[in-house]
Amino acid sequence: MAKEQSKVSQIMRFLEHLIDLGFELNYVMIDREFYQAELLKDIKNLKGEVLIPSKSYKKINTMIEEYLQEIGERIRRYTISSAPGGANQFSQQLYLILKAKKGHFLSGVKQDFQKGKLTLDDARRLFYAVMTTQKPRGDKSSWASRPSQFYKKRWFIETGFSDLSRMGHR
Repeated sequence: MAKEQSKVSQIMRFLEHLIDLGFELNYVMIDREFYQAELLKDIKNLKGEVLIPSKSYKKINTMIEEYLQEIGERIRRYTISSAPGGANQFSQQLYLILKAKKGHFLSGVKQDFQKGKLTLDDARRLFYAVMTTQKPRGDKSSWASRPSQFYKKRWFIETGFSDLSRMGHR
């Protein structure tokens, strides 16, 4: 595939093939480089929910800062759009879920920041964000942990393969 060609159609054909084989799309986990509103919207149209790690965009960093300062919530709406000027314009609403990195808790990091034990930069580094197209439902805290657990499982698999490659077992 040419570098400048969109991979959206190729990915969609693969997902449709999986559906034809009888698979059900629950969560489609994609990497950061696939921040394409068109792809997310197409997956949503196939009744799949997208789970994607967030990039460190300024707006997302601001959301983390607002959470630390008790201005914002742990779960926030976030909209991505296709680049302006294209033939077709797409936008997709996502839900950004803030999580604390391993060994830390959201509330603990927030308290340490508010007590002055952590600087804003140090506190922000202890967070990561995951985004999903799935709307929150029920108890938001337990809802937020489900997509995050799926992402964490995917991350362990990916890093496991990397470790095997480094050790020469793959």
